[in-house]
Amino acid sequence: MFAWLRRLGSRKPDPDALRNDALGLAMDWGEQWLAPVQGRLAEMYPQLPRTELDELDALAREAMQFAHQTILAFAARGDQGLTEEDFSARFSAQYPWANAENVARMYRQGTYYAWKAGGPAKKIL
Repeated sequence: MFAWLRRLGSRKPDPDALRNDALGLAMDWGEQWLAPVQGRLAEMYPQLPRTELDELDALAREAMQFAHQTILAFAARGDQGLTEEDFSARFSAQYPWANAENVARMYRQGTYYAWKAGGPAKKIL
């Protein structure tokens, strides 16, 4: 009788949605900051095997590192700013699966950390 519901729950989620959910979880503030995403992602997608959860965690961390390094590199130049549009183009070229919300959030987070690290925030904002 509820076979359709079981099939719905066992469908493989869209790969881009999985990647974006992992990235969104990786960017969480507070107690979850820099915490592994596997457990929280498994709550959302209980059908995913541990290996895939680990791969998604690694990919999210890689994307965050790329974003922060890109922003810090531009901040270190001092005379050139990195607009959100420029950042978005660079980040999306490297991670084409990232949605606009996560790219914008990554830019805001990266510029905050560049400022916090003593980078010339007025030049990159």
